[in-house]
Amino acid sequence: MTTLCIDTSFGASVAVVSTGGEILSVVEENSSRVHTERLSVLISEALLKAGLPTPVKKAGLTQIIVGTGPAPFTGLRAGLVTARVLGKVCDVPVRGVCSLDVIARQYLDNFAADQELVVVTDARRKEVYSAHYLANGPDDVTCLNGPQVAQASEIANQYRGKPVKFVGAGTEIYSDVFASAVPVKPLQIAVAYRLVKTRLAAGETDFNTEPLYLRRPDVHTGKV
Repeated sequence: MTTLCIDTSFGASVAVVSTGGEILSVVEENSSRVHTERLSVLISEALLKAGLPTPVKKAGLTQIIVGTGPAPFTGLRAGLVTARVLGKVCDVPVRGVCSLDVIARQYLDNFAADQELVVVTDARRKEVYSAHYLANGPDDVTCLNGPQVAQASEIANQYRGKPVKFVGAGTEIYSDVFASAVPVKPLQIAVAYRLVKTRLAAGETDFNTEPLYLRRPDVHTGKV
């Protein structure tokens, strides 16, 4: 399967992965201020770098994988809506994966099989999104707890004295709380291909593309 992977949880990350799992291209936009406006451009760039024709309908994709967050409302919604529209245009399945699962798997590649990780990302308002993971074979993860949103100090206290390592961009933002965290790596959305492939082989069919906001958007309509 030729797969287009998209995530807009933390900036924007777009990748194209071949049928055999080879990463053909990766294009990223680290700024969370402009990534939603540039997403269509990033997708076109990723396809061209992979040697595929544009527009997307001509690229011969067989599936689209999209990160479902958790993340703030606007950026996350842009990625999910784009993935769903492209899925209809190309007539291919769109499969959602928790973005924290992807981050956990890419870090776990560098640890012993029994190492537990807590992924921590920025939720703004002095809060973080987090989830607790253990490897499930070489290409998947098991979520032991979460995802959840809470104060950074609350998450740190929740796992105090437990044999976990903290990873993710939230540990850099709140370095005073997560002092012993692992150095931060950018999200590698191509890793999502491995998760989906493994889960499909195990018989999983529910790849929900509903967004994981975990709280109401910053701007909403109240009752009059």
